[in-house]
Amino acid sequence: MPLMRKTMTVGELAVAIKLTLEEGIGYVSVTGEISNYTLHSSGHRYFTLKDASGAQISCVMWRTRPPGFDMRNGMSVVVSGRVTVYPPQGRYQLDCASIAPLGAGELYLAYERLKEKLKEQGWFDAERKRPLPRLPLCVGVATSPTGAAVRDIFSTLERRMPACRVIFRPTLVQGDGAAEDIAAAIAELNSSDCELLIVGRGGGSIEDLWAFNTETVAAAVFYSNKPVVSAVGHETDFTIADFVADRRAATPTAAAELVTPYTSDDLIEYLIETQMRLRRSLMSALESRKKEVSTLAKHSAFRRTREYIRQFQQRTDETETRLGLTIRRSLAVSAKELEMYEMRLQALHPLSPLRKGFALLRRENGLAVRAEEMLTVGEKFIMQRANQTAAALITEVSDRIKMEKQ
Repeated sequence: MPLMRKTMTVGELAVAIKLTLEEGIGYVSVTGEISNYTLHSSGHRYFTLKDASGAQISCVMWRTRPPGFDMRNGMSVVVSGRVTVYPPQGRYQLDCASIAPLGAGELYLAYERLKEKLKEQGWFDAERKRPLPRLPLCVGVATSPTGAAVRDIFSTLERRMPACRVIFRPTLVQGDGAAEDIAAAIAELNSSDCELLIVGRGGGSIEDLWAFNTETVAAAVFYSNKPVVSAVGHETDFTIADFVADRRAATPTAAAELVTPYTSDDLIEYLIETQMRLRRSLMSALESRKKEVSTLAKHSAFRRTREYIRQFQQRTDETETRLGLTIRRSLAVSAKELEMYEMRLQALHPLSPLRKGFALLRRENGLAVRAEEMLTVGEKFIMQRANQTAAALITEVSDRIKMEKQ
């Protein structure tokens, strides 16, 4: 006995089929031939993809995903996208994310794989992208030394901001070794004085632009210490470097305009306006101060200013007189104290008794004879008086105690 199933509306069934296809098949890449191609006035592209077996699938490519080449019926292409259902008509279709001529199909598949990988790693996140300097005075440029791109960048920078210095690093932009040379150029410019980098080239096929779709260049842009502006190809060309860069410019000329948001004319106009504002501000402040001075001049305190000055001068004279008396008294006291200290020092001087008639005995070796030393007959001495020195010979020694008794 069959199981009872839930009754569905047509719309619910269409949604269920849509979810089943999207979740079951998911993202695919399909080759085929374009037919029934229509570019709608809305900018969306509708076409059928078919092959030799007669199988076909409807495709839609939204205007936000430009193909990058001229699509036409009969062209063999590789289309990448998700299989989904268009509920109003109940038919499945391919929602195209990218499309490329079949000859470049392998490159486009590699491009999509790397794009998905780096997107999952967060290399495209807006949060990590750095703002560009508002008024850079030194810009690094990495592009081919020949071609329109370098001429467009230099002429635009010269026209918009002549004061901006350019550090140019001639670079291979296609062919063997181009990816490595672009990465080396970014590294060299990071070591220079430039404030940001413009990395790019003119337009071309996917093969021509392939160096900018390599992980080597993507890593160099991602790890750059300075902001990078990617300017690769034409407005419809998108490379991996564009997604990783801090800013993407549609063309090399647009990149030069992007890094110079203010031109020399803008700066001159700004300086003139600033000068006028400062002049108005100063004149307003000056008028305000004049009014304040005029108001204060009418105050009674200013009418008595001369009186205050004279009082101050009188107090200054009185203070000067008092200080003079104090200083003279202090000097007199200090002079008396100094005289007293001098007399005390003279009294304490070892030779002071000589002025009273005493004499100082010294041995022949110059040493003074202390009071407790005993003298002996026959010793020679030098007798020093206040004003003269004499040689003395001891001929007799008497004990002081015995002499006092006698």
